Amino acid sequence: MLHRPRRLVFTAAALCLLAACTPISPTPTPSPAPSYRCTPEAGGDEFDCTQAQHDEMIAKDKLYAEAEAVYRKFFAEEVRILRAGGTAAVTPTLEETTTGAFLADVMDYYLSLRSDKATLVGGEVRLATLVRVPGVSKAGSVIALRACSDASSARIVIEGKDSGPGRRGSDLLYFIRVDGALKIEGADGKEVSSCDQ
Repeated sequence: MLHRPRRLVFTAAALCLLAACTPISPTPTPSPAPSYRCTPEAGGDEFDCTQAQHDEMIAKDKLYAEAEAVYRKFFAEEVRILRAGGTAAVTPTLEETTTGAFLADVMDYYLSLRSDKATLVGGEVRLATLVRVPGVSKAGSVIALRACSDASSARIVIEGKDSGPGRRGSDLLYFIRVDGALKIEGADGKEVSSCDQ
């Protein structure tokens, strides 16, 4: 009778040892899904988005940054040409930043400045605004920007005579890829009374 309780004690102790030797694996907690934040193409408040939407936003931001750099380079060259009284030949910078109908149009304008002996003098020619224009395309363009430039503090001089202030102009610019390079291919422009509109 004494053996049975002792055996039960040993059995209970063995079960306790066996249970202690078997690690209890904790229930794995699922790692939270990565969260992404996107900003609307035209600007505004951030919102939760998928990785695909985030990747698309990053790619679009890079494209806009590239287009802005191209336009700023073109704009600096245009100011130089206006102050020089036009040009008869396509400059390397124009070749690098423009193509197609846009290049043909600006060259016609620059040639007319030369023939009219017209220059832009004094004052400042500033790029007042340069903004994204989402969802607008023309003739296969991949991205669009709107630029507003203000040359109203400068003067137009034709054949040595003052012909009034420079213009304020708003241009909707269309960009395409040519041999891997982004270039301005077209523009819809108009004169405006202010770039603050």
